[in-house]
Amino acid sequence: MAEDLPDEFDVVVIGTGMPESILAAAFARIGQSVLHIDRNPYYSGQWASFSLKTIEEWVQGLQKPEDKADIPDVKAEEVLVDLHLTDNSYSKHKLLFHISDPVPESEVKREPQEEIAEKVQEVTSDSGENKSDNAGKDLVSSNEVKTVESAEPTGTLEDSKEQLATGNSSEDGIHNPQTSDSNNSEQECENQNIEANKTETINPGTNSESENKNQMSISSEQVTGWTESKLRKEWRKFNLDLSPKLLYCAGSMVELLITSDIAKYCEFKTVSRILTLIDGKLKRVPCSRADVFSSKDVSMIEKRMMMKFLTFCVNYEKQEEDYKDFIEKPYKEYLEHQKLSKNVIHFIQHAISMTNNSTLTPEGLKKTQKFLHSLGRYGNTAFLWPLYGSGEMPQSFCRMCAVFGGVYCLRTPAASLIVNSDNICTGVVMTTGKLIKCKHLVMETSYAPDSYIDRVSNRLVNRGILVTDKAIMSTDDPHQLSLLRIPDDGDPEHPATLLELPGSSMTCPHGLYVVHLTKECKDDKQSPEESLQSAVTGLFKSDTKDDERPQILLSIYFQQKINIGGQSKSTPSNVILVPGPGPEIDIDQAVTIASRIFERVMPGEDFLPRPPNPEDIIFVDEEETQITQDSEKTEFNETSQDFEDNATKNESHEIDQSEKCSDSQTTDTLSECDQKQTDPDDQEFMANENSESVNNCKSEEKKDLVNTNRCLDPVVATLRILISAAI
Repeated sequence: MAEDLPDEFDVVVIGTGMPESILAAAFARIGQSVLHIDRNPYYSGQWASFSLKTIEEWVQGLQKPEDKADIPDVKAEEVLVDLHLTDNSYSKHKLLFHISDPVPESEVKREPQEEIAEKVQEVTSDSGENKSDNAGKDLVSSNEVKTVESAEPTGTLEDSKEQLATGNSSEDGIHNPQTSDSNNSEQECENQNIEANKTETINPGTNSESENKNQMSISSEQVTGWTESKLRKEWRKFNLDLSPKLLYCAGSMVELLITSDIAKYCEFKTVSRILTLIDGKLKRVPCSRADVFSSKDVSMIEKRMMMKFLTFCVNYEKQEEDYKDFIEKPYKEYLEHQKLSKNVIHFIQHAISMTNNSTLTPEGLKKTQKFLHSLGRYGNTAFLWPLYGSGEMPQSFCRMCAVFGGVYCLRTPAASLIVNSDNICTGVVMTTGKLIKCKHLVMETSYAPDSYIDRVSNRLVNRGILVTDKAIMSTDDPHQLSLLRIPDDGDPEHPATLLELPGSSMTCPHGLYVVHLTKECKDDKQSPEESLQSAVTGLFKSDTKDDERPQILLSIYFQQKINIGGQSKSTPSNVILVPGPGPEIDIDQAVTIASRIFERVMPGEDFLPRPPNPEDIIFVDEEETQITQDSEKTEFNETSQDFEDNATKNESHEIDQSEKCSDSQTTDTLSECDQKQTDPDDQEFMANENSESVNNCKSEEKKDLVNTNRCLDPVVATLRILISAAI
């Protein structure tokens, strides 16, 4: 595939993540030739959405080492800088099914029956000399038969022995010989011993019966509910995001989708519920004016205080004197200075602005304002969720790039960069050995060599993907999308973010929920599962049977290393590194990064302007135009064309005659030459023809505007003849 590519492009984009796809569409939109490649067999890179089967393959693929053995050697005059062929950003991955397939009933019943048959054979094969031992064996066998067949022991012990000797043994094809009646004393002793030990022996049997009954009920529950095999069978209905992102309704991404007309490629669903944890209990956050006044979790005084502060945040820039003393202080201190209650501060900090304790006041006010401006634009919500996963968003921009001539190749890794002596990248070398020249190169950081990356700017993000059987907060509407910010007492600077998606979001089958957990961490000492354990333990089902919280059916944990944009001085001047998805829940950061890079590479150009209406675009093909002209020729057109050609020939002939008359030395005067050129009768005839042609054209123009061009052809020819005659 790489061998069929052109040898030169204006821009080569490596990686199909969100910022890279936006830049590819922006470059193609202004007429640049773009090559967009990815080493993966899927779009979106670190922003991808996977089905259940694909994400298992992805986890297994992370364990494979990088292999460069098959790359051919390429000789070039410039320096070759090797790129990473695999993504080393992920580590500590773990995928686990928390449910299993039930054991078939035939296998459940078969094992105890086989054990009973073996014990019955031992009992019947013994001689009468060890009847006391045999009696004990019979007792154990009878109790085991009851465990399988009934929940409670019924009848006497002798009935049980008789049932064992007749019914069960006959069913199994085993004949139990009857004992002799002569040993009555021994039988009475056996009965006394059995009656004495009856309570001690049956109690364990009763416990085993209840345990077996519970096992059978669990098995039947799993058969009717979700099992591992059933989840795997529905693998196509899952869309699990590696980096789930939301869109602010008034954010830069929504504005870009509208102005660039890329919104037609996307579908969205509103995040209708924002939750928070107060004193270990889930509560819904009142965001709009209606929610504030209808909320029962906020008192009347708190409602007035909250509405007054939120009204101030809408236009906080015009009232700088109210917060100028807190510009360099945390946002939480400013909230406390406003004498807001503890609940209101919690709502604003952790649910509306989504800030931590170290966030400065201007940034906190800006985030609060952004949230409030997004409310009410698309319903009573501030966030939108792209259907089928946020991995669909990069693909929308890829479609726009392809419309304007961008070339796409998946499974096409670049092996190395070609850098000249001026530290400028002149092209890339593919793994097949093909060399492609370029003027600019945009590359996702996971492709870049280690020498190009500023290690100081690395960030670690722990992510968890859970599939559950119910919502974390019960509601009458099972289709609500929920967002929850969970503070961490052990790490207050890095709270966890929870996003719960139902089946209506097109991320899982109906009846299930996909829960995304995201948390930034200081270092890699803790595994992702340990880092998110406090949030999982507080919200999801534990081992207790009477727990009504959601049950985790599947869990996936992994850690991601992200470069936030820093690149070293050794990076070529025309090579731009693009960071991966950060821990932020919104996607606007990717738009900001892409717009800055575009302005740097193409200063003064419009960033993704709206494309023209397809109805206004006229495509001209020379071959098709020639065929169309030939097909539109009619008898009238041919006659007009012949008439015009004849007129042109006559005109040229008359001009030659006039030149001869002027140059000749005969007695012919100029008037005689004029008489030779055109007879007066011919002039009168032509004048009449001219008037008739004009009148015909006027009448035809009134009837049909299309015939105007046809009528003008003879008129033009006639005028040319008159002009030549006058000369």
